[in-house]
Amino acid sequence: MRVLVIGGSGLFGKKSVLALLGDPDVERVVTMDVAPPTGYFTEVVKQYGDRFKFVRGDIGELEDVLAAASENRVDALVNWAMILSKAPYPRANTKIGVLGMCNVFETARLLGIKRVVYASSETVYGEQSDYGDREIVEDDRLLPFPGSFYALAKCLAEVVAAQYDELYGIKSTALRPTIGYGHGGKNPKFVRWFSDIVSLPAVGKPVTLECTGNALFSTVLSDEIGEFTRLALKTPSSPHSAYNLGGPPVTLRDFAAAVKKYIPDAQITFGDEPEDCELPWKVSGARAKEDYGFTVMPVEQAVLTLINESRAEAGLAPLKP
Repeated sequence: MRVLVIGGSGLFGKKSVLALLGDPDVERVVTMDVAPPTGYFTEVVKQYGDRFKFVRGDIGELEDVLAAASENRVDALVNWAMILSKAPYPRANTKIGVLGMCNVFETARLLGIKRVVYASSETVYGEQSDYGDREIVEDDRLLPFPGSFYALAKCLAEVVAAQYDELYGIKSTALRPTIGYGHGGKNPKFVRWFSDIVSLPAVGKPVTLECTGNALFSTVLSDEIGEFTRLALKTPSSPHSAYNLGGPPVTLRDFAAAVKKYIPDAQITFGDEPEDCELPWKVSGARAKEDYGFTVMPVEQAVLTLINESRAEAGLAPLKP
């Protein structure tokens, strides 16, 4: 299998690349992005030699996506290109989130590629308050987060995917992550909080968050998103068209406690601002478990994984469980 990962320089893209390169059934992974990957990833990926390749390209330009896919003879596409910001960028969001997504499927059609895995989001469900205290499941009606171009674009992406399957038999899988965090995660602020609260103490740095740390969230480590991407691509089609990827409700203070289990002297300070987030925090992962045997790591295990990635980048020895 030869895979093109679009948006491969981002947090989820890089982890998808590494998960795929770790699979002996994957011959080559090509990433396309407007900028090359940076940081520790560039060191880790060296071990895979010419099984990894970066090409510069813009998802908003069909010709770029076509060239990256055809010249490298890929037989599967992954799209993680997105703008993770609550700030209004209507033109850029249209180009990347709407036209870009359509370009991915049009490339698959033109080149006869029959497998696509792409980014959707928990924002397609709207707010947790729309569902009360129950878990949100994939069959719930899509009710995008109010005023969010990003959420609307993800809903439209799922419509586009369904129509390309109906018309051309292109089998796709939508991944709906909750708060996806990881080393280097910065946007939006919820991602930064869950990333920094682990990565900074891991290398002896203090972390100060402006929020109280009391609000509930559903979270998933970027490594796990990469792994589910790999699992989905290993099947010619998925039993269902969309999958939630997120764990049970947790708070930032739960993360702080997990960090201090491994680093007792970690300096973590919370502020007094409310988190001001109504994203779904009670999201069912039963479908991913039933279809792919996938479950999100317990918080302490995920925290240790992230601690050791941060330490590895800094040249420090890993911590043990």
